[in-house]
Amino acid sequence: MFLIIRLIRILKDVLFPSKCLGCGSFFHPSENPVQRENSSAEAYEMGTVTFEKAMAPFLCSSCLCKFLPVESPLCPVCGFVFESREGNDHVCGNCIEHSRHFGKARALGLYDKTLMEVIHSFKYKEKLQLARPLEELLFSVFVTHWNIDDFDLVVPVPLHLKRFRSRGFNQAYLIIKDWPEIAGKLRSGNFAIGKDALSRTAWTQPQTGLGRKQRMENIRGAFSVCDESKVAGKRILLVDDVYTTGATVGECAKAILEGGALSVDVLTLARAV
Repeated sequence: MFLIIRLIRILKDVLFPSKCLGCGSFFHPSENPVQRENSSAEAYEMGTVTFEKAMAPFLCSSCLCKFLPVESPLCPVCGFVFESREGNDHVCGNCIEHSRHFGKARALGLYDKTLMEVIHSFKYKEKLQLARPLEELLFSVFVTHWNIDDFDLVVPVPLHLKRFRSRGFNQAYLIIKDWPEIAGKLRSGNFAIGKDALSRTAWTQPQTGLGRKQRMENIRGAFSVCDESKVAGKRILLVDDVYTTGATVGECAKAILEGGALSVDVLTLARAV
């Protein structure tokens, strides 16, 4: 029976090759170094949940190699990755000049090449099959930089109702919705997902193409806490897909702190170069 199933899979790969989300070329996932499987507790504990493993069914080998992880030296506050690959972590100029409403921000990879294409496919081309592998990758980054018990509530950056109706889903929620289940594999963590803890009350123009000051003005006052009892006295992890200038997550963190939260940290899939 196993041999028959194996032959069927091989025939399927030959007749219906996958199309790479990065470069658009056809490829056979079986030719990639690894195959996608749900990550085990041991994988998280050993730090072996990698981009290459998670994205092997969706990207050709060439595009897999173009993924750029966030690595030191970086800013310990906002997570900005310095161009020079030498030296230690140190606070960047923006964080020296401007105080942040969050403690620290971290990300999976740089918003460039392969990761950018993956996020665009997920966010704008409705490739929702990417949600689970991206969710697992983000959880892996989470346990790398924090302890599971560091937070009481994980909150996705919300979409305005008009944009949510147009898109049909909130990408920030989809990449964390199963975290309690994943944390259960590690037999620890009592945090909850605050899907409706925060709302986007003001419609704003897209942030794309705006400078830092313009982004801050555009997003100012756009978020509010739905029910202060959900965040008061809580340690919050705020999650979004991309950190560009920090204007959006900064405004969200400000609203959450004004709602009585003890602290806010930030985690995203990508960090803009």
